[in-house]
Amino acid sequence: MLMDIVKPKLSIDEQIEHLKVKGVLFNIMDEKTAKDYLRKHNNYFKLTAYRKNYSKHPDGENKDKYIKLEFAYLVDISISDMKLRYQIIHMALDIEHHVKLQLLQKIDASDEDGYQIVKDYIDSLPENQRNQLLSEISRNENNIYCGDIINKYNPDYPIWAFVEIIPFGRVISFYGFCANRFQDKKMNNTYYQLLTCKEIRNAAAHSNCILNDLKSGTAKHATSNDVTKELAKIRAISKGFRNIKMSNARIQQVVTLLYVHKNIVASDGIRKNECAELAKVVDRMFQNEVYYKENDIIKGTFNYLKLVVDNWFPIA
Repeated sequence: MLMDIVKPKLSIDEQIEHLKVKGVLFNIMDEKTAKDYLRKHNNYFKLTAYRKNYSKHPDGENKDKYIKLEFAYLVDISISDMKLRYQIIHMALDIEHHVKLQLLQKIDASDEDGYQIVKDYIDSLPENQRNQLLSEISRNENNIYCGDIINKYNPDYPIWAFVEIIPFGRVISFYGFCANRFQDKKMNNTYYQLLTCKEIRNAAAHSNCILNDLKSGTAKHATSNDVTKELAKIRAISKGFRNIKMSNARIQQVVTLLYVHKNIVASDGIRKNECAELAKVVDRMFQNEVYYKENDIIKGTFNYLKLVVDNWFPIA
């Protein structure tokens, strides 16, 4: 029966007791403070997701209990995760803006009139995707931000209007279509990198945990050759270290987003700002560095991200 496998709802007091049974310690942050944290700052389900980065005793009287895991460690990494998510969203917005700018510049440099390419893209979509796109646009006819654009151009959209009324995922799809249309290999490579960026951007936008599963071997596909070549230029990162860290799906996606931002965002002002903001995110990761001195997965990941940020986004 379903009720036999459903986990019961726990009160905050019961949540703390359950963590203690699992071996979680309250030496740095006491139980009273931990309860207050769970009431005001984070929920139990989300906070405990970071336990994946910690090992359990394999046998003995403490079998299946976590090894030297303090409640404060979970709180600390959750804060770093939050800062990272906010930064990812901010940089994804930069990327989206400059992808649109790049598309418009490509049209300006071609014989395209800006209308036919949009029509051809819509016509190229399978019927179900085409209907979905037209439905997305139709639903926004009364939107106070883009409704005027839709009503002005419907049903014949020029590219400069089209990119302003479609979501990021659709912009990427259109970007891929344009890459093929112009037979642009660099754009085509960027298209696949943007698909990776979309995954981490969506996770961050939905407030999904990112730093809660940092073990190697979770990536579903190889890292882009362009990204790998750029990483290989960082002398402080050995090939083995790079391969291990980039085999984690989450880190692969974060680093790919950093690479795309580095290569597609041309504004010096934006770049300078992101260098400063990324430095703050990295500094927060190392604020309680002593917490992770015995956790090679977290410590190694933080060191890896710091090396990438310091080399790709140095503060002048």
